[in-house]
Amino acid sequence: MMMMSDTNSSPATRLRKAWNVSVRGYDHTETYFAPTAGKARMMAFYRAEDVSVVHITVRRQKASDVHLPARDPMADEMSDAEIHCLLHAFGANGNDPTKAGYRDYFYTSRNDPVLCALAQRGLMTPNSQDKWEDGMTYFIMTDRGKQIAMSLVPEYCA
Repeated sequence: MMMMSDTNSSPATRLRKAWNVSVRGYDHTETYFAPTAGKARMMAFYRAEDVSVVHITVRRQKASDVHLPARDPMADEMSDAEIHCLLHAFGANGNDPTKAGYRDYFYTSRNDPVLCALAQRGLMTPNSQDKWEDGMTYFIMTDRGKQIAMSLVPEYCA
């Protein structure tokens, strides 16, 4: 008996859907990232003042979709603390995952055990010269660290 593989079990990318949202009475449209039109509509509703849900128009904006890489297998070997610090260094641990990648560093003690573990994995590199407070340094993300962080960025706000 031949087994068929499930192509949906390990997708090459994850999709962050984009929606063009307009609100009656407002002059501009805005792009929202949400899994459904209804969620995009409610995001706009909570941000707008004195507007009814029926006055919000939502249309798919496929050209603005973001394709995120699938979770990197190395992430399965990392601790929760390492994942948290890597995402923090990448700027992706806030309430807006669309800002991921706006930075690539983490400032802490040169001997921080979590950042040292990330450096041993080849995901971060401590600055070679400490020019700040005694024993403090910037850990800079490597290209591999950025790839793994991008694979861990959530598709949407929590």
